[in-house]
Amino acid sequence: MLTALALFRANRRFLTLLVLLIGAAAAYFWLEKAKADRALLLTQAREICATVNVPFQPEGSRQKDWGRLCNRRVAELVNYQDKVQSGSLDAMLADLERREGKQAADAALAAVYAKRATDALTRMEAADAAVENDHVGGDWAAAVNDLAGLR
Repeated sequence: MLTALALFRANRRFLTLLVLLIGAAAAYFWLEKAKADRALLLTQAREICATVNVPFQPEGSRQKDWGRLCNRRVAELVNYQDKVQSGSLDAMLADLERREGKQAADAALAAVYAKRATDALTRMEAADAAVENDHVGGDWAAAVNDLAGLR
């Protein structure tokens, strides 16, 4: 233990310099990483702004104003997309309700026609049973017309 402490005291300047160099290297590395991240973010921001046809750095603008117009335009487009999607959903639901209403009306109409056809068939059978000596009357002709859907 004494030898390590004596060794530390003897090389104190070198160890201090070594710690400072390691700290400086770490700071340099982090600074370079931050610069690379900033450059990547600026590139992505310029690409996004070019997509929405608004410059990231308008001419004559200060650095703190960069991207504000672009950000506003992107927000407007996101809002528009949300409205379009919700409007599309509303239109789809309205169309679905309209179709369901038509299907219900068609089913009710089909039931009415089926009842009419059944009634016409019943009247035709009754008119056929009332035929005597192969002579038919007006009731039989009316039943045929009803069965054919001519009335």
